[in-house]
Amino acid sequence: MLPDLLIRGGRVIDPANGLDGIADVTIADGRITAVGPDLPGDTAARVLDASGRYVVPGLVDLHVHVYWGVADLSIQPGPHDLARGATTIVDAGSAGANTFPGFRRYVIEPFEGRILAFLNISAMGQIDPFLGELHDLRYAMVDKAVEVGQAHPDLIVGLKVRTSEMLAGPNGLVGLDRALEAGHELGLPTMVHIGGSAAPIEEILGRLGPGDIVTHALTGWEPGIVTSTGRIVPAALEARSRGVLFDVGHGAGSFHWETAEAALADGFRPDTISSDLHRFNVDGPVFDLVTTLSKFLLLGLSVPDVIAMATTDPAGAMGRAGEVGTLTPGAAADVAVLRHDETPVDLVDSGDVTRRAPGRLIAEATVRAGRMVASAPGQGPRDRSTFSSRPDAALR
Repeated sequence: MLPDLLIRGGRVIDPANGLDGIADVTIADGRITAVGPDLPGDTAARVLDASGRYVVPGLVDLHVHVYWGVADLSIQPGPHDLARGATTIVDAGSAGANTFPGFRRYVIEPFEGRILAFLNISAMGQIDPFLGELHDLRYAMVDKAVEVGQAHPDLIVGLKVRTSEMLAGPNGLVGLDRALEAGHELGLPTMVHIGGSAAPIEEILGRLGPGDIVTHALTGWEPGIVTSTGRIVPAALEARSRGVLFDVGHGAGSFHWETAEAALADGFRPDTISSDLHRFNVDGPVFDLVTTLSKFLLLGLSVPDVIAMATTDPAGAMGRAGEVGTLTPGAAADVAVLRHDETPVDLVDSGDVTRRAPGRLIAEATVRAGRMVASAPGQGPRDRSTFSSRPDAALR
């Protein structure tokens, strides 16, 4: 099959296939057709010169909020994700059983990128950032969550629960138990939002099993997984040994330099890097997934490390390995072309602490299902006077 697109001469990093080197990528009929050096491309309809760039699988952002117009935290999908290299985004609980059908019809299906979802155990989902979805346990309906999960297996990849006291009142652990019950019945993982819970972190982590996901893993908001002395709590180590996964979920209040440095120094690296993009952080400090990846480069991780943590690792976490986050021939042609901008830049955590970085990653081109996507101008850190007002603790 003659290629529609040839991406030539970039540093191809595809952790799923153990690739890291200069190569070409050809695409036809919306699929990857070949990856290798000096591929013939004279007949390609379009050639993209990727010299000096990273060519990677379309990024997978495991934690965003994009049920715009219904879930108050949400932003519209597109400008801050797909246009910046994230071809697959996973909404983390904006919709519950009562609201998911509308999410599918009016947001997911019309969108040119790929949206998957963790279903909130609360049937109403995250309608308002200040009115917690679990204060009334009548909303936490296991049977209804299972029914909707069974009806939408192509999109729902797990359950979501927020255990913060402001959002769940005294019901954090009960809500978690119900999410786990629904997840077990569906054979899907549960993603649990930590920080600010009434229950000790040990009680939360002790309930989780293989494949379940802790998001906001590097929050400085207690109770978290890092102690005041900078060590990982034993319960987190035990959970990891059972196969529990740990996700960044940067957000407006859930990524702190000191916590991240302490965790890494103690040998505890998150499994996945996600942005938790929503309306209170999209104009800073998060901006997009590539800016979040850049923060981990500043913390000492390598480019191949952060690419794996935003492609193959989240794909595996939601049971979609081989489907997303890969450049395997025959897979959907989702590709991000990234440039390392060596202009020094200030990167800010959720506690408003600034670190000076020698550069950052920028998404220069995105291909989704073989089609070039328009890049978003003016992406990433800029004049901090444009930042949104900071939310209170409920949004962390």
